[in-house]
Amino acid sequence: MSDEPPTPHPPPLRRWVNTRSAAAHIGIHPEVLRRWSRQPGKHTWLPKPIRVGKEFRWDIDALETALADLNDRPQEDNDEAR
Repeated sequence: MSDEPPTPHPPPLRRWVNTRSAAAHIGIHPEVLRRWSRQPGKHTWLPKPIRVGKEFRWDIDALETALADLNDRPQEDNDEAR
């Protein structure tokens, strides 16, 4: 047996996409996603994008998780997504 500790698995790769692709992936218009991101106090469930040059990049996995969590919330909490 080896005395070496097991090699940890690398973290999963994050998938970053531009606003147009992120919006298409979740079925909304890109301007809606831009508007939601400009209102962080109102849309607290929305993950924050990163800025790359002049564009924003969205972690598509974080966006999917946030939407899934939002859909699991009671209806009265869900009104902010509309």
